[in-house]
Amino acid sequence: MKVTIKTILITFSLFCFNRVQAQEMNMCSTVEANQRMQNLHFKEVKNAAEQLENETILFNQQNRSSSAVTYTIPVVFHILHTYGTENISDEQVEDAVNILNRDFNKQNADTANIVSSFQGIAANVGITFKLAKLDPNGNCTNGIDRIYSTLTNIGDDDSKLNPWPRNKYLNIWVVKNILPGGVAGYSMYPSSVAGSWGAAVDGIMILNSYVGSIGTGSSGRSRALTHEVGHWLNLKHTWGDSNSPGVQSNCNMDDNVSDTPNTIGWTSCNLNGTSCGSLDNVQNYMEYSYCSNMFTEGQKSRVLAALTSNTASRNNLWKSANLIETGVDNTTICIPKADFYAESPQRCVNSSISFFDNSSLAQATTWQWSFPGGTPSSSNLQNPVVQYNTPGVYSVSLTVGNQSGTDSVTKNGIVNILSTTPNITVPDFYEGFETLTLNAPGSNWVVNNIDGGPAWAITSNASYTGTKSIKLANISSSVGSVDEFVTPSMDLSQFSNPKLYYRIAYASLPGTPGVDYVANSFQILSSADCGKTWVVRKNYTENSLATVNPQNSAFTPNNPSQWRQDYINLSLIAGFTNIQFKFKFTAGEGNNIYIDDININQPTAISELEEMKNNFRIYPNPSDGDVSVYFSTIDNFSKVIVKIYDIVGKEVYHSEIDKLKEGNHQINLNRNQLNTSGMYMVQIMINDNVFTKKLILN
Repeated sequence: MKVTIKTILITFSLFCFNRVQAQEMNMCSTVEANQRMQNLHFKEVKNAAEQLENETILFNQQNRSSSAVTYTIPVVFHILHTYGTENISDEQVEDAVNILNRDFNKQNADTANIVSSFQGIAANVGITFKLAKLDPNGNCTNGIDRIYSTLTNIGDDDSKLNPWPRNKYLNIWVVKNILPGGVAGYSMYPSSVAGSWGAAVDGIMILNSYVGSIGTGSSGRSRALTHEVGHWLNLKHTWGDSNSPGVQSNCNMDDNVSDTPNTIGWTSCNLNGTSCGSLDNVQNYMEYSYCSNMFTEGQKSRVLAALTSNTASRNNLWKSANLIETGVDNTTICIPKADFYAESPQRCVNSSISFFDNSSLAQATTWQWSFPGGTPSSSNLQNPVVQYNTPGVYSVSLTVGNQSGTDSVTKNGIVNILSTTPNITVPDFYEGFETLTLNAPGSNWVVNNIDGGPAWAITSNASYTGTKSIKLANISSSVGSVDEFVTPSMDLSQFSNPKLYYRIAYASLPGTPGVDYVANSFQILSSADCGKTWVVRKNYTENSLATVNPQNSAFTPNNPSQWRQDYINLSLIAGFTNIQFKFKFTAGEGNNIYIDDININQPTAISELEEMKNNFRIYPNPSDGDVSVYFSTIDNFSKVIVKIYDIVGKEVYHSEIDKLKEGNHQINLNRNQLNTSGMYMVQIMINDNVFTKKLILN
């Protein structure tokens, strides 16, 4: 059974910005996250917080923040990406580090705009951040760790891949999305991750669009990382340990910093605000005002106290031995590690493809590409464009270098150039997977196993017809992994009203999804340009995908009733002569899925009747709560009547719907409408066709 680690946010402090540069913001559940953390490690977190607070008080009493100690922190950025815009450039990361150093050393020009009442306490915190030059194994690095992973779309603690030791590096993870939506980042207090249980998630998670001021970033969002590092160094919001600014009761809370006046918290830049009776420090980096430009001397003292405490190993980061071990004290220039990717590497013949250098570890200064079968056949540009005039599968090589040396990589079969002549021209197409070999030369069936792990594969353990089907062992897949299989190209010009039919069998895992539950996603797409662009033709939800009740163990359908026939109306692309279909599954916390009997044809009255019968189902059944009735209509303007009878034949539910369009439909039934446990008969009439199924309510 699949086990997915939904790590509860180990934090007292989650900071969130709205994803757009605006004053109105979506907040995170700091109080809830704090409560969850205490539920898990109450004693440890409480003791660590008290100890760090006592150390901070002593640090202030000794006035140690005025000492001339130099604090340098090695940093690693883990860029989670799928080769999209979230795969930000080295330059954008370097810009973000420059902004951190500017803000923490009071070198930002907008300090001139600090209101006069706070000019005298605006602090030079005196911390320098440097990208690591040596990784945990002593190998060269540029402090940027690029990781191809669809977890970039989730952005939770499970997305904190490849953490480097937190006693040596500040870990920052950059992602495309942070779920639930509407947040830009979150960080950890030292005390909330003080023990070994917190080491793997200690650091900062942030959206790529809030990193730096260039690329996908912007000047208005560039201080988000400054704010997050403040949390990582034990600073609270100026209104206290809350993510609800603007609430009057915040005046009774405090951030444990003596020179930041109590405030309700601001989501706008009101420099004259006196929300708790005195002038508010609206321009503080730990505010939500979007005009932040300062830390106070009191915040500086609190931050440096955290850096001199052994809580979460912050005190080791800036020690001379660690600076040598992480390479930030030397000028070693690493050899770049070669890597590249292609924009839409599957194209029609005579198309051009853009290639992009994605090398890491160090900045490359030279590039030498080889494109067998392409025009040009070689290039020394960083990001060349190549045309392919003959159908086939092609490899590409890249050698990158700088003053320290060179590195090369070859990706075999990365380019797939397709003929504009369809592979299949017969009027009726059918594939039952009985003799097919996937990814074989000439089969024209392609499996894309994007993230590794289980892939679509032909199985002889289950089928609707014959002895085989195509299966994805999703129960063993990692959450977020994407797997696809693509059909050959087909000529649909001979059809006036074609439909794509297929049999599907799928089971969910049992249990009620929790707040961190990740549902599966299944889509069927079509392409008319050899795979350059894809259009979604059908999109399944978890419930609409399931064909049986949830299964605890690995699901294998063992009788025809566990399969359902679905279809897609292709009338909008009936005239196209070169169509491919892609079956795309994004793994969540579900079970296995099977596909069989893929075919395109003109539907007959018999097949349509069977189709409606197969698509009429009730889920879940048996049920302890609400249920859904699923059915399909094959004509536009269909009339549907749903009736439910109890065990003695009394009608207890009646619903009529007119003019339903062709396609799949769903009616949700509240348990209160059928509040007595027992057996019911559900009857559905679609035009003149009547179907009946049994429903059991526990």
